[in-house]
Order: sequence, then C-alpha cells, then structure tokens
Amino acid sequence: MKKQDFIIIGGLLIIFSIIFVWVTFFTTQDGNIGKVYQGSQVVIEVDFKTKQVKTFPQKEHPEYPKTTTPVEGEGGDLAYVVLGAYEIDGNRTEVFIEIDWDTSSIRIERDETPKQIGVGRSWYNGKGLPVISLPNAVYIKFEKEVDTGLDGAV
Repeated sequence: MKKQDFIIIGGLLIIFSIIFVWVTFFTTQDGNIGKVYQGSQVVIEVDFKTKQVKTFPQKEHPEYPKTTTPVEGEGGDLAYVVLGAYEIDGNRTEVFIEIDWDTSSIRIERDETPKQIGVGRSWYNGKGLPVISLPNAVYIKFEKEVDTGLDGAV
C-alpha cells in the first residue's frame, strides 16, 4: 500500500469517528417521556409535555415508589424513592429520583452504591447515553411518544 492509501483510510476513519461522536453525544432525542426502570420494570413514567407522572408499584414491594421531598435549591420539583437491587446487610437500598419540569430532566439524586456512578451523571434530559445505576439495576431513559393512530378496534 502506498502512503496515499494510508492517508485516505485514516481520513475516512477520522470522519466516521467524528460523525459517530456527534450523533451519540450531541443530538437530542425527541423523546418527551422519561422512564425510570428498576430491573426490567417501569416504575416511574414522566410525560414532560403534559407534566404528568405515573407510578407503577414494584413487583415484590408494592409500597414503592414513594414520594419524598426534593433537595432544596437544586432545581427538583418532584422526588420519588425507588427500591434498588443493591443490598447492605441483607436489606435492599433506596434510590432517590428527582424530576425537574423547567429543564425536562430527571436524575438519580442519591443512592447507597459504592461508586455513585448514576448519581455522578446529574440531570439527564435525553441527550447522550441513559443514566444507569448498575448495582441497583435502576436506569433512566427517554422515549418518543408514539401515536399509532389506532383506536383499538380490530
């Protein structure tokens, strides 16, 4: 291979890398529905368009999610507590989720996992990768509202 071939291949790799990074991190998803999952179950669904929240009881602990008070001065309007999968002394730990209507964002405000990776992500509005607290099996992602136009009649 000639030097020109290496330059062309390297240039194409750089161009594709830039496109991949741009699409992954700098494009917004048009999703206006934020969903909080614990395991494979949706426990909180937030519609930022209509400003409505639906909660779904966790399978083994129907008293969760619980409402709580958001941290004052940090922008949260609503707060919920979800039971995570991480255990300390045989008891499952709680994960605190906050919702901010002004920025259409959700965050994991705090939990008791060792590395606090999901907490460190801060407010999430659908840009980039979803928020994940792996030890608690809690993650947040945004989805588009799907209007199929179907009325349910077959």
